[in-house]
Amino acid sequence: MESLLYRYRNITVLLVVLCAQLVLLAWQVKNDKDVPLLRVWAVTAVTPVASAIEEVRHGTSGFFSNLFDRSNNGDQSRNLRAEMDRLRLQNQLLQNELESAQRVGAMAGFQARTPSKLKGARVIGGMGSRSILLDQGTTAGIRKGMAVVTPDGIVGRVIGEYPVTSQVISVTDPSFAAGVVSQKNHVHGVVKGQGTNLLKVDYIPTGIKVEVGEVFYTSGEDRVFPKGMVVGKVSSVAEGATFQEVFLLPSGVSTAPEEVFVVIDPVHQEIPEAAASDTPVFLAPNVPPDSSEHSEADPHAGTQADQLIDQYRKLGEAQKHQYGDINSPVPNFNLKVPGVNAPGLNSPGPAPAGATGSTGGTGTAVTAPPKPKPTVTKPAAGSTGTTSAPPPPIVTHPAVPQP
Repeated sequence: MESLLYRYRNITVLLVVLCAQLVLLAWQVKNDKDVPLLRVWAVTAVTPVASAIEEVRHGTSGFFSNLFDRSNNGDQSRNLRAEMDRLRLQNQLLQNELESAQRVGAMAGFQARTPSKLKGARVIGGMGSRSILLDQGTTAGIRKGMAVVTPDGIVGRVIGEYPVTSQVISVTDPSFAAGVVSQKNHVHGVVKGQGTNLLKVDYIPTGIKVEVGEVFYTSGEDRVFPKGMVVGKVSSVAEGATFQEVFLLPSGVSTAPEEVFVVIDPVHQEIPEAAASDTPVFLAPNVPPDSSEHSEADPHAGTQADQLIDQYRKLGEAQKHQYGDINSPVPNFNLKVPGVNAPGLNSPGPAPAGATGSTGGTGTAVTAPPKPKPTVTKPAAGSTGTTSAPPPPIVTHPAVPQP
């Protein structure tokens, strides 16, 4: 080894010097991020090794962790999964029961407020997307041509009758037609199925106003559907050469119905008035209960407490009372003084000569002056006598404390 190094000592020294120069240059030279090239090389060389070591460590620790979890928590995990599956199934059953109860409630309410005689039926199958089968037939009074409806809207018309079942053509079938009228503008037309989830209203002349979002009801002119059943809502309106192209979104078949009603005895009903969404709302000013009386007596009157204080002040002035003077007689706040608290009296008058006031511990009681006793005149023979009315009772007003 020594002979080999000694033999190539010049080349070895040259290589060492070149490596040192490269290291120094790499330390001095920096890239565009102001990072020395030596650091970039070192990080690039170390990163793969560090990543490999981390993968080995993570895999080893994960293996032992899973092994311990499986051995210690296997039973608990299985129990939790079983409980979660049970709760999920129970939640689904409760949701189905709630939807059924809501649907039954809606059907019962619709049957109660509809004047037509209805027969409930359940959908048991379909013959294509445009025809359905019901579990009621001729034995239940169902006949061909009867209307089939739900609380949401019309569904179709009976086209086949059998003893225990019946066939219904859907409103979306191209052969279906019914007379309709709009709710807001009372525009008449004929609705027809298009084979899709849209209905078309024909024979509406150009120029007649039909608004998007307006609801169409059955008009009763086809003698199949009673007047007043919901058909659908306008989705689009386009002007044509002679007639408008009005398309509806059907309301009764927007979702596949499970229960329907067959109209046994149709009775027309009124079409509800459309809600006026653009009607302006006027708010009246907030008027206090006694504002009318105060505005007539004193337009600048304050609150009720201010008016009571002003009334007490006027009563004190009418009775020569000086507020703040302990030697001044206590006023009677129940005394009726014209112009203050007795609006029915025309003009104030002098106090009665016989009126007396007695001061108690907390107030004054005022009694009215006594009136002369009535005289009784004996009637002469053969004549009738007249007795004067008894005197009015003495009224004693309760004492009112000094404010």
